[in-house]
Amino acid sequence: MKLSCSLLILATTFSSLSSQPLSAQISSHPPSAAAADAFIHRIMEDAGIPGLQAVVVKRDKIVWSNSYGDAVLDVPGPRRPMNEHDLILTASTTKLCVTIAALQQLEKGKFALDDDINRSLPFSVRNPNWPDVPITWRMLLTHTSSIDEMPDDLYYKALPYWGKDHPLAFDDYVKSRFLPDGKYHGYKLFRPGKPGSERIYADDGFSLLAFAVEQVTHKSFDTYVKREIWAPLKMNETSYSLAGLSPDHLAVGYGAERKADGTFSFIPAKVFWGHESNGGTIMDYQYSYPDYPSGRTYTTARDFARLILMFLNGGTVDGARILSPASVDLIFTPSGYRNLDGWQQGIGVNGPLDLRGRQVWGHDGQGEGSASALYVNRQTGMGAFTIANSNYLDESQNYSLVDLDMHLMAWFEGSAVD
Repeated sequence: MKLSCSLLILATTFSSLSSQPLSAQISSHPPSAAAADAFIHRIMEDAGIPGLQAVVVKRDKIVWSNSYGDAVLDVPGPRRPMNEHDLILTASTTKLCVTIAALQQLEKGKFALDDDINRSLPFSVRNPNWPDVPITWRMLLTHTSSIDEMPDDLYYKALPYWGKDHPLAFDDYVKSRFLPDGKYHGYKLFRPGKPGSERIYADDGFSLLAFAVEQVTHKSFDTYVKREIWAPLKMNETSYSLAGLSPDHLAVGYGAERKADGTFSFIPAKVFWGHESNGGTIMDYQYSYPDYPSGRTYTTARDFARLILMFLNGGTVDGARILSPASVDLIFTPSGYRNLDGWQQGIGVNGPLDLRGRQVWGHDGQGEGSASALYVNRQTGMGAFTIANSNYLDESQNYSLVDLDMHLMAWFEGSAVD
């Protein structure tokens, strides 16, 4: 499940650690290593996070990274500390790759943002309540297409697959969701409102986008992204697929369950959400979904942070151009829509204000046993990415990771690390 995450910044978390005003904590230089570690451990303890990776980018380089806690706990064991090469699921943060792929094709003139998506599909997609209103690329990229989420109870029952890659191919999933005779077509596919009239976060909208990218590129989406985004960015530890990954570098995802004393117990996601029994190898505790473009990427914080480098440097990293500067500008341009918490909606990204009240942009995500947050401040040239191997029943862990991103960017903004 890739939960839609439109979250507020919990800026008061840091101030609770000190009697000094918050502004004094973020005004000049990063805290000492011990103080930063203490803050991060406090976030992990308060939010119920067993393992965490974090990265800070300043303009054209990674200036700090660290790993905390454990990648694997006693169940399934053996316990293993988190390190920078352990792979964690990003959940919905991976939608950034769909946005980048779509904008690459926009640059090639394969479509215009306000084109009917049906021009790029082998079948027609229309909201039956508004059969004459086209659903456009822009609507899909801004979550305003009127496509809704599949109900959680069905999603949980139908789609998780444990221990290996899902047997249902991505293309077949999209067809089963959008074709009238498809297995999953009728389940809350469209909202009653007119396409373009409201912002409603939708995983399936981004799955449809990725499927449309396949049609215009004549390549499977995973093949396209590997060749056109990850390879030139040297994202060598990022994968949509479980096949070929080493169990020695896979973190296990956990459900965090708060106990009466306020601490947490951690239950493997396989048991907590999958309702399966404990037992098996590290690989048996991994899960997959067929709609991988909208929420299933195995990666490390340092690897995925190369997307931040690309965004902060006009679409180019180490001489490899992924997007034009104009496309990067477009992604981070307010669309006129906001999410339920009032954050700005860009093209494929959303954004709150940072600790000093400036606009930042990015994406966060939460799935069974994982949470992540990637945000950039183009004004200051800062970016941060945090990723954890657990989640809670609500979205509180994303609140914590978004907040941590904001503090990390603020801490390093005025530093002399460059």
